[in-house]
Amino acid sequence: SSGINAEYGRIIELIKSKGDAVSIADFGCGDAKIAQSVTNPVYSFDLVKTNEHVIVANSKKVPLGNKSIDIAVFCLSLMGTDFREFIREARRVLKSKGTLVIAEVSSRIPNVNAFTAGVEELGFKLLSKEEPNTFFTEMVFKKVKPKENKGLFETLELKPCTYKKR
Repeated sequence: SSGINAEYGRIIELIKSKGDAVSIADFGCGDAKIAQSVTNPVYSFDLVKTNEHVIVANSKKVPLGNKSIDIAVFCLSLMGTDFREFIREARRVLKSKGTLVIAEVSSRIPNVNAFTAGVEELGFKLLSKEEPNTFFTEMVFKKVKPKENKGLFETLELKPCTYKKR
C-alpha cells in the first residue's frame, strides 16, 4: 500500500540526512526496502529470505556485535508477544547515542505516551514523535543510559495487527 511506502520513504530520508557512512539494522525488514534504497551498510533481518539483501534471523537475536550499529529500524515489524525482546536486542547492537526508529500502525499502540515512556525506561530518549497520517505513528529515540526500572518497559503493550503486513 502507498501508506507503507510513504512510511519507508520517511525513514529513508532520515537515514540519508545522516550521511552514507552510518550503518543500519533493519529488524523485520520484509523485502529489504531500506537496503535497496540507500548506499549505507544495511543489515536487513527477517525470518524469510525474500531476496539477496535479507539475512535470515530472529529479531530477538541478530548476528551483530554489541554497539556496532548507528541506526536500528522497526518499520511495522514489532510483531508477536515478544516484541519487547526485539527492542532490547536493538539496544544491544546500537552504539552509544545511536538512533532507534519505530514506525508502527497507530491502532496497535493503545497509549503512545505509555509506550514511549516504556521504551525510554529501557535506555532511550524520545527525540521526536509524529503521526504523518492517521495510520502510522513514528517515534525516533536516542540510546542513553537506562532509567530506574519501574516496570514500564516490561508492561509495554501493542495490540495484535489487524491487517496483513505483506
